[in-house]
Amino acid sequence: MRNAGPILILLALVGLAALAFFGLSRDNDFDHSPLGNKGLQVWLEAKGIPVVRSDPHLARAGSELSLRILSLPISEGETAAAAGDEEKGNAGFEDWASEALKQGLPTLITMPKWHASLLKDGIAGPSDLLDLSLLQGELDKIDFSGLRLQRNGQGFESEQLGLSPDRSGRVSLYQAQTFDRTSLPEGCRQILGLSSGALIVRCEDNEYVDLLSDPDLLNNHGLALAENAGFAILLINNLRALNDKGPVYLDATGAPLDDTKPVDEGRTYERSGSDLERFFAYPLSVIWGTLFIVVAICFWRGFWRFGPPLKDASGNIELSKSAAIEATARLLRLSGNDGRMVSEFVLHLLADKAQLLFGPGAGNEAGIDRLFKRLARRDHAAAQALHSSAQALIDRGHLMKRADLHRNIETFRKSLGSIDFGSG
Repeated sequence: MRNAGPILILLALVGLAALAFFGLSRDNDFDHSPLGNKGLQVWLEAKGIPVVRSDPHLARAGSELSLRILSLPISEGETAAAAGDEEKGNAGFEDWASEALKQGLPTLITMPKWHASLLKDGIAGPSDLLDLSLLQGELDKIDFSGLRLQRNGQGFESEQLGLSPDRSGRVSLYQAQTFDRTSLPEGCRQILGLSSGALIVRCEDNEYVDLLSDPDLLNNHGLALAENAGFAILLINNLRALNDKGPVYLDATGAPLDDTKPVDEGRTYERSGSDLERFFAYPLSVIWGTLFIVVAICFWRGFWRFGPPLKDASGNIELSKSAAIEATARLLRLSGNDGRMVSEFVLHLLADKAQLLFGPGAGNEAGIDRLFKRLARRDHAAAQALHSSAQALIDRGHLMKRADLHRNIETFRKSLGSIDFGSG
């Protein structure tokens, strides 16, 4: 059996490629997870509502947007609100509220509800819910002081909700998370709510900021339930600015907005290691993985095809295929050179064959004669043809013209290839 080293190397390389492809999460895993909002984007666009997503390399202007949707940040590691590797900057609720008031931009800020474990589990359950005390602590830090969160028991809660006399729809939420109406601060009112509590709250000191208690009203998990998708369209249209031609901004970074529309020409960006990482992000990671596997297969195949020569039972080393190719190439090269070189080469080649069969001491005229006698016992005609062509090249090669030399070399090559020398 040939050396198993190349096979082990190949298996290791393929294993590393598979680990890189399947073991590392894709950048858009969050968007397509139950807690992501890719479904909201696709659904809004299908209904003719333009959508733009946050980009760390591009600042948006509030004047070109009709609605901004963000998630209230919670202590790192406690929630799945942040999308993938994108991290929210230092901006928080107060900064977003100030921008909304300054630019007149309707802003919907959603409270978190689920642990990051839901990204792996894929199925929402009671154990995946964030602790209310943690959420309450974060809620107390913002302007809605005194506002309390509550959950309304096990199972689903479904109700017909109306945003206006001509805009209503049915909403279904799993373990609905609402605000306690009795805890609404002074100057704040309910914009949308269930019978058990308020879903969206707005305060008089900033009419452009709405706080949503349950993110399942807009995420992938919630949109797949009952008629929530249809109600989401009604809600978004109701919250958008008067200039409803602007896109809805799904903001996963919370970066500050520009006061005016940014100009792309001449824009410069600060480069970092994350820019290089994008070359290995999905779907480019699939291309790199494919190339990696192809290179590994080519390496293995090349090593296997032209590997080291094998030893026979007597300990002699057989001529490998690469050596045979080299000998044929040398014959062809010599066909245009001095015939004496051809004569010497043929003589040495026959001596090598004799040594392979009869041992190191057989590389002489007697050994060559013994070789032809042995070949004649197997196939007299083939041995005679080989002997005639070889003798002609050895004795008269230096006297032949180029055409005759080439013809005799070709005859010798064909005769040599047709004979099975066997083993000693």
